[in-house]
Amino acid sequence: RPPPIDPASMPKRRSSRLALLACALLLALLVADAKVTVHDKGKKKGPARAVKSDVKYIKCQVCEEVAKTLSREASSLRDEKGAKLTEADVLEKVEKVCDPTAEEGEWLVKHDLVEKGTALTMKFMGADVYGKCGVECKTMQRACEDIVSDRDTDIAEALFTSGDAMKRAAVTAFLCRDEYETERGSCLRAPPPTPKDRQKGPAFEATDKKEIDMQRMMKQMEAMGMGGMQMYGRDDMAEMVSDYDDDFAASAAANGEAAGFNAQSFDEDAPAASVAEKAKNAWSSVKQFGRGIADKLKNAVGSDPDDNVELR
Repeated sequence: RPPPIDPASMPKRRSSRLALLACALLLALLVADAKVTVHDKGKKKGPARAVKSDVKYIKCQVCEEVAKTLSREASSLRDEKGAKLTEADVLEKVEKVCDPTAEEGEWLVKHDLVEKGTALTMKFMGADVYGKCGVECKTMQRACEDIVSDRDTDIAEALFTSGDAMKRAAVTAFLCRDEYETERGSCLRAPPPTPKDRQKGPAFEATDKKEIDMQRMMKQMEAMGMGGMQMYGRDDMAEMVSDYDDDFAASAAANGEAAGFNAQSFDEDAPAASVAEKAKNAWSSVKQFGRGIADKLKNAVGSDPDDNVELR
């Protein structure tokens, strides 16, 4: 007769394992659907980097786009806050205009760099078109930072104190065509022609708006001290569930043999769950867990309900 079974050595219920998996994945809610990009193992690429030598070809175009964006943002702030508007409010917008994960910097993922003869031009891809922030996005971001970063407080002060008089043309003149401040003279001279041997940039890689929202939410969470998160796709989750079950089965078998019984004898008549079923069950548990986190995030960051991401 086999010795009494120690309850501590018995396999835990599947619901408990799924709950642990949900906690381990923590914010797999950041996967809105299967369109979220997850690179295959062994094929991960490093982060995209700006091509510094291309900045001079696009700096004026970037400056004009930044001026347009800041003019619009400042006008919206004045309409929204009225007499309660502060210079700090404007400065916050200026500081985010070069961040592709922020709404203020969304223009970066809506433009592509296109070669036209000896010119490198910015092309607006459409109101509802979004791209991944690759090499060319990073290059535009670098040009933006060269224009804004060292003068953010001066720009915010000018936008704040000038009020409605600071229209788009005035902002462009201040930011891009200042004859007395060479650092603000990005558009005073025509850009140089691109060399014949310059390598053509990568093609525009479109992405889903939900992925942009996910990146934005991750950025907000990082600012709240909740960094270190990672996005997972459904295929990744299925693989993780499978790996987890393999480890669990091996552990359960070892514990069962040590106690003198077969772990499979718990329910001999129950059909074995497929990997697809395991993944589906895990995904359902993770979504339920994620919705609770998403609700808390919405309340914490005061996001617009229209910007919320639905888990499917």
